[in-house]
Amino acid sequence: MHSRWSGRPLSWGALLFVVAALAAAGCSENPVGRRCFIGVDAGNDSQAIITSKALECQSRICLHYPQDEGVTPPEGSEYADMCTGECAADDECDKVPESPCISGFTCAVPVVVGPFCCRKMCICKDFLVVPEGGLPAPEACNPDLPENTCVNIR
Repeated sequence: MHSRWSGRPLSWGALLFVVAALAAAGCSENPVGRRCFIGVDAGNDSQAIITSKALECQSRICLHYPQDEGVTPPEGSEYADMCTGECAADDECDKVPESPCISGFTCAVPVVVGPFCCRKMCICKDFLVVPEGGLPAPEACNPDLPENTCVNIR
């Protein structure tokens, strides 16, 4: 019995197709904005809450961020806990298509205590007042102040 299988694993064309498909599927470097579940009563309107065991998030980080007073969210946005990720600039926050966040994300420090203190993360702009130039770093993250004890201050 003669087989047509030559023993070659894949042709170059098939290999390029597989590589292109994998690249297209993973083109988002820092996908954020998917709904997630904090696991505690996140109805708190004054505190940011972060959990790092969110399996629904690629980064495994879920953020509950309080709404700024007086903000009128854009039509269609929904206040929700959302997947986030660490960032250095706004353009590093790649909003997923299914996100309830309409205005996109800003890169800022959400918490100044705990293991995520002073780390910049992607935060939905729908419920924030974002000044020109972005949200300022909290005073608690200033490395020049000796009373600041966050382990993430550089």
